[in-house]
Amino acid sequence: MQNFANIRDYIFPRSASLSVPAERMTFWILMAALLYQAALCAIHTNVHAISTAGVVFSEFVIYLLCMVVLSKNIRLELVAIAALAAAYLFLLAIMRNQLDPKGFRDVMIPILFYGIGRQIGDIRYADRLLKLAVLLVLAFGFAEWFFLDFYSRIFNIFSYYVNQGGLAAGSNWAKDSVLGLNGIRPEGIGRTILPSLLGSHRISSVFLEPVSLGNFAVIVAAWGLSKRREEFKDMLFFLLAAALMIIMSDSRYGMITVAVLIALRCSPLAKSSNTWLIVLPLLSALMLLLIGTFFDGRYSDSFLGRLYVSGRTLLDLDIGMLLGLDGYNTNFGDMGYPSLLTRLGLPLCFLLWLPFWMLRMEDERGNRFRAYITLYISLILCVSGTSLFALKTAGILWFLVGCTVGKAADSSPSPAGAATRSSGKAKEKQHAQG
Repeated sequence: MQNFANIRDYIFPRSASLSVPAERMTFWILMAALLYQAALCAIHTNVHAISTAGVVFSEFVIYLLCMVVLSKNIRLELVAIAALAAAYLFLLAIMRNQLDPKGFRDVMIPILFYGIGRQIGDIRYADRLLKLAVLLVLAFGFAEWFFLDFYSRIFNIFSYYVNQGGLAAGSNWAKDSVLGLNGIRPEGIGRTILPSLLGSHRISSVFLEPVSLGNFAVIVAAWGLSKRREEFKDMLFFLLAAALMIIMSDSRYGMITVAVLIALRCSPLAKSSNTWLIVLPLLSALMLLLIGTFFDGRYSDSFLGRLYVSGRTLLDLDIGMLLGLDGYNTNFGDMGYPSLLTRLGLPLCFLLWLPFWMLRMEDERGNRFRAYITLYISLILCVSGTSLFALKTAGILWFLVGCTVGKAADSSPSPAGAATRSSGKAKEKQHAQG
């Protein structure tokens, strides 16, 4: 109990000027989004089988709690974006003659979690919460690394996904393994990072999939690299944690993306707002089209092989698919751009992307984080079909984005809180932006 009290005081310091009940509920919402898949898998393994309906119900409860927090201070612009997105999706449903619940769910995650982050609007709170999340992820990761048999007795990941219909019962090529299919590198491919130390095992931690651990590592690194130079210790903590998670998960995507992020932070462009990155998704799609057109190859489990197939699939999309009228129920596998365009449609993608770049950030940390997240989004859609919308990583990502925008202007802060923020802003003005 004392340890829990210490964690509680760390996340919700007594001097905090924000609504403590709202902060506490937000904390549990984000912990639930981070851990719900691991909790359901443990229940499935040791108590009772969990079907897709159980996962859907769990997510629904999390979204409902988000709405409870947002109901205390409903922002007009958030309602407007949600209404426009819902109207477009309903229009697509009419034209398709079929409703697509996943499209609504994918749009709901960034809107809801951005909304609660916007309402909290405190980067220091986000820092404390993300550090706790990192420590939890690393603790479970080390448990899987050093005590794999014990971890496997708690989490039968393969059976969990088979029961949801995501895998065929006989598709597990790794004999006697209960990890996910991508939890073991196949023979002939092997690990990219430290194969002699970790063998073919790719660690998943609480995410159940190593891909998600690598994606989380990129988000953590982006948050750390957005810090000012005066916050070097925090920056170093997040970068080292991200590097460790990339090693654990053997994430080739994470390794390349974090390397690009570090290069971007160290480049002369680091002090600019990087608004040119708004077109990066378009440039990434054009790159895929060029690879699909001129690269004479075929699919392979390599970066170039996956980019080639994504490019070829993009070339085959017709106008109906680009508008989201056709192909929305097609399984595109690891091809993110075709999946996104056919499910949501190009007009809705623009509707959601432009407001993201119109957000007025609190300071340069927010501008940098938005630029780095743009890189994360643009590259992940090149090599992964649905990872961008996985609640276990997307929830905390969009919460962090909301926190960088700052405290809502109409939230009626206490005098002490207002004085604290005014003092903080005055100090920030004294420092050169790193």
